[in-house]
Parts: sequence; C-alpha cells; structure tokens
Amino acid sequence: MLLALLCVGIFLVQLDVTVVNVALPSIRTGLDTSLAGQQWVVAGYMITLAGLLLVCGWLGDRIGHRRVVLTGLAVFGLASLGCGAATNIELLVAARAVQGVGAALLLPGTLAVITDLYVDSGSRARAVGIWAGAGALALPSGPLLGGALVSGLGWRAVFLINLPIIAVGLPLAWRLVPHAQKTHQQARTRLRIGADFIGANVIAGLMNFVGLGTVLVLTLYLQEHLAHKAFQAGLELIPLFLPLAILGPVSGRITARYGPRLPMTIGLALGAIGSAGLLAVRDDSGYAAVVPVELGLGLGMGFLTAAVVHAAVASLPPDRAGLASGVNNTCRQAVGALGVAVYGATVSQHMVSGLHTLGWIGSGLWLVGLATTWLAV
Repeated sequence: MLLALLCVGIFLVQLDVTVVNVALPSIRTGLDTSLAGQQWVVAGYMITLAGLLLVCGWLGDRIGHRRVVLTGLAVFGLASLGCGAATNIELLVAARAVQGVGAALLLPGTLAVITDLYVDSGSRARAVGIWAGAGALALPSGPLLGGALVSGLGWRAVFLINLPIIAVGLPLAWRLVPHAQKTHQQARTRLRIGADFIGANVIAGLMNFVGLGTVLVLTLYLQEHLAHKAFQAGLELIPLFLPLAILGPVSGRITARYGPRLPMTIGLALGAIGSAGLLAVRDDSGYAAVVPVELGLGLGMGFLTAAVVHAAVASLPPDRAGLASGVNNTCRQAVGALGVAVYGATVSQHMVSGLHTLGWIGSGLWLVGLATTWLAV
C-alpha cells in the first residue's frame, strides 16, 4: 500500500506536466490572457520543479523524507486549489509556481522513501520499476484526461481533480510513511562521487534530451504537418507512451536479476533505432511513418528509465538517497527542457528536413549513452 501511495505521488507530479496543455486555449479565453500568459502557466511549474529538485532532495536527507513527502502533498494540494480558484492569469501562474514547489518535494522524496523501505537491492530495483511505470503512465493520461475534463467541466477541473486524491493520500501518507531510521540520522556516510554516479546521470540527461524533444516534434508533426486534432494526436501517441508505462516494472525486474547494464543496453539500442526512423519521414508521409519512431522511443525509454534511476540512486550510500534522487531528477528535467528547446528550434523552419537532422542527432546521442553505459555503469 505504501508503494502504491508513493506511485500516486509521482503520478500527480508527472500528470501536471502534461494535463494542463490541452486546457491552455480555455484558460486563454476564460482569463482573457495572451500567448505569453499561456506559456507561463506551463513554465511556472516546470522552472520551479527543475530549480528546486536538488535542494529538496538534500533537505529530505537532513530532516527526513517523511516530512518532505507530507509537506509536498500538502503544498501540492493547496496550490492545486489556488490554481482552480484563480481569477486572473497572475494568480494562476503564481499558484502553478507553488505547485512546482510541492512537486519538487514529492519527486525526490517518494524515490528516497522507496530506497529506505527496500534495503535489498533486487527488491529496490523492482520497486523503482513500478514507481517509474506509474510516472510514465501519467504522460499519456495527461492529454486524454485533460481533454475529457475541459470538455465536460471546464479548465478549472484540470487542477481541482488533484484535491480528492490529496485528501485521501495525505492521511494515508501520515500513517504509512515510516520515520527515518536512527542509523541514518546518527551516522552519515562520507560522500564519494564515482564514475558510476556521473555516468548514470549523464545517460538520464541524454534520455530526456532526446525523449522529450522527440515527443514535442512528433506532436507538432501530427497537429501542424498532418493537421490532426489535439485529442486525435494524443491517441496517436499511445504507441510511444504505453510501452513506457508497461515496461517500467519489467525493467525493474530485469535490473533486480541482472543489474542495470543489460536493460540500459537494450533501451539505448532501441532508442537509437527509433530516432533513426525519423530519416524515413517524407513530405507526403502520413501517420504510419512515425509509428516505428514512437515504438522505438517508447520501448527504449521503457527499458531504460527504471534501470538508469536505480543505477544513479544505488551508486550513493542509502543515507544520501534524497541527494541522489535530486541530482538524477534535476538532470532529467533540466536537460529534457534543453532538448525540447533544441528539437523545437530544429523543426521550426522546415518540418521534414528538421526531422532528418534530429534523426542523426538523436541516434548519435543514444549511441553515446550506450558507450557510457559500458564504460561507467
């Protein structure tokens, strides 16, 4: 039950990255704002989340991950209420920034509690796989759930839907999340950063650089190049997102049995094949042309995510789990945001030629990650 509760935490954090996108047109009309205002609704959350992950991870190691998780749930819930009640764009952006604070507490906090809870490396790897799968499940859920809520109840429901989940989750977390063990509080291991920790985080950053960048350009390809509606485009991205959610626990089990290098190798090789698939897209291509790209990316990241997170966290002592999680998630979020910017700029002039360029860049970076895996992890 505790693992399920921690998965709810990561699900909420990841869901609010994507669920708001489909609500932006309604927010623009409802609050009479500009395109810049819409962008800040997304950016306010993402910037705060990425900027505070490292601090919140370190804070959990100092004061206890139980306090961080409970505080994160409370802040996230109150900020969600503020978003749903906002009467102008300034209040909405401010509430989204506070929501990012709650998310920054939850993301490393939930992973650190898993590290404390599962002492055995194999059990921990399986638990991290389930946790990663729950986070991945939020990616396809965001556009679909957001579209249904906006159509039926309006844009405020996108934020208010968090409240009943928090109302149930917070009392459960109070009962179930254990206090830090005294050995962790009294004796802190000397911190030594090795090649395995650096390598795992470099690969995590490369994964999100290519992964999130590719998700963006595929969305643009479907909606702008092929002129498909947002909800249809969301459905067409399921071949990418579904393997991510399904393979998280599978990757965790493989990691538990064989170590992280095997699933990371499989994931990086599949990712390289998927990115290379962009080279086959032509001006007159349809949706079928990008399905191999989606499958390669989804299967690759599905194998890779849980393994690379476990590799990063396991490379530091258990009493530094918050710091390890904070560094890993900061690398993923910050480098992923850079990937979105680079990939978006590359296709801004011409979609198809830009996709070809990104096919070479993406497959090359996956291969760099593959070499790093065998050298460092």
